[in-house]
Amino acid sequence: MAATASIETPPTRGRTPEGPDGEPDPESHYRPHLDGLRAIAVYLVVLFHAGISRMAGGFVGVDVFFVLSGFLVTQLLLRDITNLGSVRFARFYARRYRRLLPAAFVALVVTAMVYVGIASPANVASSVNAFKSAFLYAANWFFIGRSTAYFGGNIAQNPVLPYWSLAVEEQFYLVWPLLLAGGFAFTRRFGARQLGALRLGVGITAVVSLLAAFLLRSSSPAHAYYGTDTRAYQLLAGALIALVPGLFARVGGLGRRARALVPLSTLALLFLASSWVHFDAIARGAAVTLTTVVLIVALEATEGGVVKRFLSSAPVVYLGKISYGTYLWHWPVILVITELLHLSALSTAALTCFIATSCASLSFQLLELPIRTSRVLDRYRRPVIAAGLAISAVSALVLIPAILTEESSSATRGNTASGFTPIPAGLDFADAVFTSTPTPPECFDRPADTCTTVRGHGRHLLLLGDSHARMLIPTFEQIARTHDLTLSVVALGGCPWQRHLYTPTREAQCRRDKEDAYERVIPDLDPDLVVAINYGYDDPSVAPFPVLSATGKAVARGSAAFNALMNDTTDASVRALTAGDHELVIIEPTPLAREDPAACLVHSKFLEDCRYVARANPSRLEQHYRQLDSGSPRIWSANFDTFVCPFFPICDPVVAGAAAPSSATSHKTSVSTGMLASKFCVWFMLVSRQNGWVDRLAAYRNYSAGARRRRRRRRSRRSRPGARSARNWPARGAPD
Repeated sequence: MAATASIETPPTRGRTPEGPDGEPDPESHYRPHLDGLRAIAVYLVVLFHAGISRMAGGFVGVDVFFVLSGFLVTQLLLRDITNLGSVRFARFYARRYRRLLPAAFVALVVTAMVYVGIASPANVASSVNAFKSAFLYAANWFFIGRSTAYFGGNIAQNPVLPYWSLAVEEQFYLVWPLLLAGGFAFTRRFGARQLGALRLGVGITAVVSLLAAFLLRSSSPAHAYYGTDTRAYQLLAGALIALVPGLFARVGGLGRRARALVPLSTLALLFLASSWVHFDAIARGAAVTLTTVVLIVALEATEGGVVKRFLSSAPVVYLGKISYGTYLWHWPVILVITELLHLSALSTAALTCFIATSCASLSFQLLELPIRTSRVLDRYRRPVIAAGLAISAVSALVLIPAILTEESSSATRGNTASGFTPIPAGLDFADAVFTSTPTPPECFDRPADTCTTVRGHGRHLLLLGDSHARMLIPTFEQIARTHDLTLSVVALGGCPWQRHLYTPTREAQCRRDKEDAYERVIPDLDPDLVVAINYGYDDPSVAPFPVLSATGKAVARGSAAFNALMNDTTDASVRALTAGDHELVIIEPTPLAREDPAACLVHSKFLEDCRYVARANPSRLEQHYRQLDSGSPRIWSANFDTFVCPFFPICDPVVAGAAAPSSATSHKTSVSTGMLASKFCVWFMLVSRQNGWVDRLAAYRNYSAGARRRRRRRRSRRSRPGARSARNWPARGAPD
């Protein structure tokens, strides 16, 4: 076949031929150093997920896997085309199922059973579709639909998060053999230039994919990171190496300079995986792709060298062979350690490496290897494909729902102990998740009034902040409708309301959208009152959430630089938001439990077992909010601790029939936000009636007797010398 005459196949060398993912393949040549590279890649990911701060970019291990997969799979397909004139599709797909499905099936089932035991019913209920998508190799698109934050997201809410990369690879394995075979058939007309035309087509497609990733990294960061289309350039980069096999000989002819590329590119890879690089995930991924291409070419083109000998050593090669299993098993291990043991990052990493590697070795020896090397299964390729499809579908549609939707044992709690409150039967945990909350409107790069959700005839309110502002959308919509006000919402998860303050969750999008909000959207909306709320980034009683300065540098909580950054960005933002006689209400972060109350409720008998003590003293930033309050008649610092915890600082795990928020979820349920609406209305009317926000005194009088008692106490305090004015109520710890 003329189409295959120009394909060069590297010479076979080595004792144990293997193909992609370590699969035995008698027609391929085995390069142990590539298995060694797999080992490096998988442990970068493990260290990142374990929370090792120096490996803040360790997620790029997945990028290395993508390039390797594209390279090895394309080599395998080219050998089929060279030797047989076409791709053996049935053999290829059957071997993919035999390679990937057995280990993934066992790991997913075990993860589901473990997750039921350690997670709250809310998180278990919300994970059913995620497990389904993992079994169907569509997890990446599921997470795009949910806009899951890979960086800074709650680990317990994403039990199958690593399966997004397996989904990308499986989708590539499904489509790439068809495209490559079709490409050879289409370019046959080019004769001797056929292979060049094919390389050009693959190269252009890779560039388009890379450009799409960069274009989407601000407007849709989840799509840019998880998308098969935006990850294709990494797989195609590996494919291009396989389509230019003569490159190895040319690079090898460079002698010492070629050998120097191996240690240099290895060091560059480790540097890009470290915290010393401040690229975002997309830019870092592009850099790692180029580095991995150089490293693979240098390893293939040269002989000897310390790095290559290390990567080819027996222990490292074995770790690379079982890297697929290590990748699958490290995640449930981290889930258990995070939920139950609360170890340091270093201890978590060490224990995870040991347990995940041990599980991967057992899986490799007892499950994966026998299935992959079975000559019987190799003869029945189409039945293997049909069985693989059936197992995936039945597991997703029948097995996983059966495991995850069993009745919680909380329904059978005892209630006989005198003096204790039994946990109520029938608590609805399914609604106690972040995904049940409304999606905020988006007016970035659009007309500003598209952020308006309620249009009334009274004053104009603007709700501003991160995902905590999103949680309060139902509350403020109720307030606006009740009092005929106009409400607009500018809320972006992981993006503080303070200008020039960012988090790693979606830094690029936050920069762009926040600048648009401050420069165009807020001035165009011209609100009478801005209500701002954030996560308690400086709250020492909850897990730290990293913040970045305007230069993109991470700042540690509690440091002098952190306190200065929070104060400076707050002051500058307050000046911008109150310009033009606008008024500002800053809602102080409400109390959060260190542990998940919902998880405690499912494992306990009495409400008292799950009570927690909130931090009683204001944080530094809350103190700063109150200083701003006392210094301006147009700024309020609002404290709702007693709304969430009526017996503050003692907090109950159930508030208004819903599980209380924790530092893990940090979000209120729709039940509790509805409860807050009526209480906030009371406060809102108390502080705003003097400014003409609500002109109908009758509405004010319709509130509960409790609200009237609070009003009388407020008047009493105001009559005393030095008492706070109406706009400052309630102070922290004030009676409810």
